[in-house]
Amino acid sequence: MAFIVFMTIPGLVIGLVAFAVLDRAGLWAHRSFRLPWRRDEVGRPVSAVAVGELDAFFHGTHRHRQDQRNSSLMLRDEENDAAPPRTRVDLAGGIAVVRRPPDSV
Repeated sequence: MAFIVFMTIPGLVIGLVAFAVLDRAGLWAHRSFRLPWRRDEVGRPVSAVAVGELDAFFHGTHRHRQDQRNSSLMLRDEENDAAPPRTRVDLAGGIAVVRRPPDSV
């Protein structure tokens, strides 16, 4: 019977809220008593991931935003980004070169 209740949308939301409360209580207990079976807090809590997935199920743009965030985390952030360098600082030589961008009119 409980399986059928949690297969409905309100039952799923109630289950996720109960899971979030249990997750936060476990985090509090781990901080207070250093429970050996819990890992240290790294990243997002499991309950936040579950609620995020539920939100992505109902809002398609949220799924797109999550995919975009995941792909941007894998890309390397280049300093120059293939643009011609306008400033160059040589600390060893004591020289700094600063070029003004061309006027766009």
